Amino acid sequence: MNMLARFSPLVFALFVSEFSLGFPPVKADEFPKETNKSLTPEQARKLAKEFEGRGLFLDGLTTLDADTAEALAEFKGKMLYLNGLTTLDTAKAKALAKFEGDELSLHGLTTLDAATAKALAEFKGELTLPDTVLKQLFAKNPLTPETALAWAVVSKGNLSLDVLREHVTALDADTVKALAEFKGDLFLPDKVVKAFFAKNPLAPETAVAWATLSGGNLSHVTTLDAATSKALAEFKGSELYLTGLTTLDADTAKALAEFKGNWLDLSALTTLDAATAKAVAEFKGGNLILEGLTTVDTDTAKVLAAAWNWNGRLPGLTAFEAPDSIAVAQALAAREGRVALPNLKKVSPKTLTALIEKEDVEIPLIETLELIQEPDGSPNDDFVIPEWLEEREKERRAAQAAE
Repeated sequence: MNMLARFSPLVFALFVSEFSLGFPPVKADEFPKETNKSLTPEQARKLAKEFEGRGLFLDGLTTLDADTAEALAEFKGKMLYLNGLTTLDTAKAKALAKFEGDELSLHGLTTLDAATAKALAEFKGELTLPDTVLKQLFAKNPLTPETALAWAVVSKGNLSLDVLREHVTALDADTVKALAEFKGDLFLPDKVVKAFFAKNPLAPETAVAWATLSGGNLSHVTTLDAATSKALAEFKGSELYLTGLTTLDADTAKALAEFKGNWLDLSALTTLDAATAKAVAEFKGGNLILEGLTTVDTDTAKVLAAAWNWNGRLPGLTAFEAPDSIAVAQALAAREGRVALPNLKKVSPKTLTALIEKEDVEIPLIETLELIQEPDGSPNDDFVIPEWLEEREKERRAAQAAE
């Protein structure tokens, strides 16, 4: 007789899985030959002992009682696969959630109720459930403060499933705080986040929760006060993107500068006065981004030029047309680090001359610039391209042609 014919389907599944991993197969006489779709608690404990430290693949198992679930949960291995089960009740889910391995797979389930899902969410490792079941679950059960964390766990944080885009139409502050307890990456429907901030400004009590949920991306936040900034500064992440914030005062900037991360992006700001610039420049992280500025006055330019962590890019600054343009150019040119004005279009001869005192300043080709009247009303001088700049321009034109 073929040796494999002596094995039940359940045992054969174990044999193949363990053999492929280099482990010895289980013995055929350890299991009943007639009933091969279920296990007694004693058989489960014997299996658990036999495969200790390895993986237990029981995809041939189609029925499971509570005592056997408790026995399987005692398994001291890395993986427990029960993909043959199509249903699971709360009691069995609570028992299986006690399994201390890395992965629990229940990919054969065809239905799941809210109580069972919450029980499974207690499992500390990676839980595998079919998307179809999750969609059914979320369609019938609202996202509430009581269920939020459980739903985040069982979905591995994927709360942006298509069904949720239809059924999760709003979030309240308590649900947001509950979701923030989820330790992995969380994906929320963008339209729901937008709707939340359209009705609710970022508040001190939810600031850290929202930052945690979004991984620091708060691009939907358009207003911010000092109290909320103080709370937000407690966020433990490394990056804060406030790229929807269009205004900022000195008190709010001072509080925000207490953020202990490495990246602070305020690229929606188009103007910044010197007092606010000085406050935000107190940020201790390595990257301060202010790429939305369209105008800069002399005092602000001096503050930015002295800020070691400002990245020096001003792509929003397209023209030097203010009366103090020459002084602004001089302040920027005095910076030791990078200064980039990649979209500059209009500049006066004297302002341009002041800018190129910094030989490594990044500006478009001179021939593309429109030379305008001196903004302070002084007479225009002829602009003469220095030899070093002419040589650099020639190299840039050649590089562009090669591309």
